[in-house]
Amino acid sequence: MNAKVSLANRKRIHELGNKEGNSDSKKDELLALQLKQLNDKAQSAGTLRDIRLTELLPDPNQPRKIFKNIDMLAQSIEQKGIIQPIIVTPKKEDGFYHIIAGERRFRAAKELGLSVVPCILREEADNEILIVQLLENEQREKVSPFEEADALTELVLKRKMNKIDVAKSLGREPSWVSMRLKIAKSSVAIRMLTVDGFIEDVRTLYELKKLEDELPQVANQFVQKVRDNKVHGAYRQAIKRAKEVWYKKQEQLGGKESAIQIEEVLNLDDGLIGFKSEKAHASKLYTFKLSKTAIMQLKEML
Repeated sequence: MNAKVSLANRKRIHELGNKEGNSDSKKDELLALQLKQLNDKAQSAGTLRDIRLTELLPDPNQPRKIFKNIDMLAQSIEQKGIIQPIIVTPKKEDGFYHIIAGERRFRAAKELGLSVVPCILREEADNEILIVQLLENEQREKVSPFEEADALTELVLKRKMNKIDVAKSLGREPSWVSMRLKIAKSSVAIRMLTVDGFIEDVRTLYELKKLEDELPQVANQFVQKVRDNKVHGAYRQAIKRAKEVWYKKQEQLGGKESAIQIEEVLNLDDGLIGFKSEKAHASKLYTFKLSKTAIMQLKEML
């Protein structure tokens, strides 16, 4: 889907030039060095061989879900060949070599109709594989904010890797990881702003996610304004203004917040009760664990 073009939807210059953006360029050399060291280590420790494309299998846990400019890479490979071998695991029980790093090269080779590609076999722990993939994606064509955020969530929250260790492996600050762990919890509505090309700036997504946690109905309205190209100025400043306007309005109303309309009540696991709000409140799901007394009181009220 093509994003609408207007002054309201343009890339904000000062958002592109924010502190994190400037620090990104300073990290490039370190990331390149780390990736080179990993590849050199793989080449020295692994076995370099030509493997048939039909024996290679992309990693389903690869952070990148959308691959762009494969045709351009295919043209380069056609002219110069595959300069850097694809890193793969030894053959698994399913009969395939699983790709650790180099899926874009694999896809480009497939597009060209190549039958074999140079590969380096290397044993890797699952966590290390994901680190290598994140590093390679940083150096090639960056993954989307949410692809990156989901991969970091997998490492830190599901595989229980220390956040500081993950940050160090990627040449980043722990705060860089924390910000992405936060946006990983964003609603589908916010995620779709990135998918549809409206917002790709991580810090803006972070501020919008904080707004969603604090004032879901305001966040939902802001998302719609973005889609309708009705946001004026920088998005982060607009988010701040939206929050200030809401609180000012509440003060004028005597601090009384409008009631949240519940559209659906869900019986969740572990004795939890879920209340799903209407769309005006971002269809947010509120969960509660009720005591026996509270359940009896609720039954009496109904």
